[in-house]
Amino acid sequence: MKMKLLCLFIIISTLIITGCGEITSTDKWIYKKINTDISNCSIEVDSDNHGGFHGDGDYFVRAQCQDNFEETVKNNSSWKKLPLTENLELIMYGGKKDNTEYGYELAIKKGIPKIEDGYYLFVDRHSESIDKNSDKELFNRYSFNFTIALFDNNTNIFYYYEFDT
Repeated sequence: MKMKLLCLFIIISTLIITGCGEITSTDKWIYKKINTDISNCSIEVDSDNHGGFHGDGDYFVRAQCQDNFEETVKNNSSWKKLPLTENLELIMYGGKKDNTEYGYELAIKKGIPKIEDGYYLFVDRHSESIDKNSDKELFNRYSFNFTIALFDNNTNIFYYYEFDT
């Protein structure tokens, strides 16, 4: 009997230590990461392919939101009115700057259209980041670790994207 209890204790402890015991819904995860409540949005895509070397990969969510979701982002100081900054435009949609062609096109690969009327939020999660809300150092490193969220006012679609290399 003691052996069974000991085995059960070890299994539960292992799950807790490795994080496998925590179940988090997508809306709670996003709220925790960017302080934005999407609980009234209908999640259409929820895709995570992390697990590469050192956790490389990406996490993508697309959700259809209520008509009043614009107020949620508008009243959150972390969100900014579009257009994207030059660096974010280059990494998300590609382009050319200083004779360098940027072909990442992350938005295109995830099916995020060019949004004309909306908002965005950027978080630089890189270990060398000095200002987590700035993308100025985005291309001055050997790897990327960032989160970007976009909201399209015309379609009420919310996009969440984590990119880690």
